[in-house]
Amino acid sequence: MGEGDISVTCDATSKEQLFIPIGLVADLWSARSRDEILQSFSKWVSVAIKADRCSIALPDGDNLVVKALNGDQAIPQGTAVPIKGSVLGRVFANRAAEVVRDLASQPFMDCRKLADAGMKCLIDVPLLAGDRCFGTLAVALRQDKDDLCKETAILTALAQCIATQLLVIEQMDHLVAMARTDALTGAGNRHHLYEVSDTAWANWKDHDRPFAFISVDMDHFKQINDTYGHDAGDQVLRAFVQRLMARSRTADEVFRMGGEEFGVLVSDVDITLARRTAERLCDAVGDTPFVLSDMELTITASFGVTEVMTCDQSFDDVLKRADMALYQAKASGRDQVISMSRQELAA
Repeated sequence: MGEGDISVTCDATSKEQLFIPIGLVADLWSARSRDEILQSFSKWVSVAIKADRCSIALPDGDNLVVKALNGDQAIPQGTAVPIKGSVLGRVFANRAAEVVRDLASQPFMDCRKLADAGMKCLIDVPLLAGDRCFGTLAVALRQDKDDLCKETAILTALAQCIATQLLVIEQMDHLVAMARTDALTGAGNRHHLYEVSDTAWANWKDHDRPFAFISVDMDHFKQINDTYGHDAGDQVLRAFVQRLMARSRTADEVFRMGGEEFGVLVSDVDITLARRTAERLCDAVGDTPFVLSDMELTITASFGVTEVMTCDQSFDDVLKRADMALYQAKASGRDQVISMSRQELAA
């Protein structure tokens, strides 16, 4: 046994010990993304288990997609294997390991591909962590063996290690998303705005990539709460954000600044394009009533737009100027867009 190896027992009655490289476990524990986990698998799997082909397949809709591969390319990385009508899919659906001998005699697509590549047998185990199944871990061999207990036991142990770390990464990502997201509307919160604005500011300073900010405030929102109640107000806020997101570019992000105040960070645009974006959002809000249960509410919003300028010392200067433009839109009658550009400020 090598120093630092982890041992697992072949079965309940066997005293024979099998070994998992401690380096694999250490790499999995230090992984901070799914890709890093798959890279660790590709790096260490050939040390942990002797097989002609090893792969991880993860679910994607009605398929399992090969996401990591070490060895024979019989089913290349990126291949989609249908969950229905495949051994991989059956293992994933039933959450139970399977050993398939004489692959050439099997009718399943994955078995046929492996057999065509000269493989004789397949061991496939689910990636289980608690009540979650993340996919499958499979090995294929060119030479069948009378007893595949060792391979199955070590593959099961590997699968547990990988699945546990996949679950940890998923939970960490969920916590990060919660910390960046407004719980009511799903928009980014102020904390996330300043994270994103740091990147936008650096791109502007270092690479001359402009950006703009749009301040948004719903008109007469207090009347909705006073007339229909706070539950209806919350529904309106959620629907309002969904409408902003639906009409924004993929590269742009919507944030809730507080109450009925929102913001949109618009990347790689000048004031002209940013104003067009704000006008599109203004029309999207006001042109179609908001439907709440059996009610239809016509809602408008006011928009203030500005771009980053050479005189700005920080993102806060951009934010303050967008708010000034918003206040002007409010004072001028609401339901409109007011912009502040270099030229408009100079005038």
